[in-house]
Amino acid sequence: MYQSSNKYEKCALTSLILLLFFSVLSGQNRNNREAGLKALDEQYGFLNIKLETPFSEFKGLKKEDKEEPVFKATQAELRIDKFVFKTVYLTFYKEFLTTIEFETKGWTNTNGILNILQEAYGEGSKRVHFGYKWKGQKVWMNFAINESDGNGVLTLHSVPMMTKEVGENE
Repeated sequence: MYQSSNKYEKCALTSLILLLFFSVLSGQNRNNREAGLKALDEQYGFLNIKLETPFSEFKGLKKEDKEEPVFKATQAELRIDKFVFKTVYLTFYKEFLTTIEFETKGWTNTNGILNILQEAYGEGSKRVHFGYKWKGQKVWMNFAINESDGNGVLTLHSVPMMTKEVGENE
């Protein structure tokens, strides 16, 4: 085995080992993030709600905004595991679902859902304000969390539909 008598050589060797370790770890994090975003794009929605679903396939929607095509889903409560979404809003463009918005209430629900999201899609990018975002090729997801009461808003956007809407409105 190689033995160095020079403390600088030992330091350099230790630094090289640490650099290799963190490079491998960084590569694994990047691979995990990419796999999570790929899964987000493949799911193309959340729970049983898929982006770009025609408006006609939804039942029990209540119009929420007179100016915008935003509807509140009045169906039975949605949940993941034991965590409940308080309210679900759906936004349409040209009769197709472009945005899904779920509201959570309280720290228990919000943190539980965040943990599930991070297991499924990776850590996400931490935002300046308390929350996280994931940017796939087809889906952008944001989870904004109110620091004072723990309520949250999980929003999923169809990138192709947003691009189409912006392009047609320019």
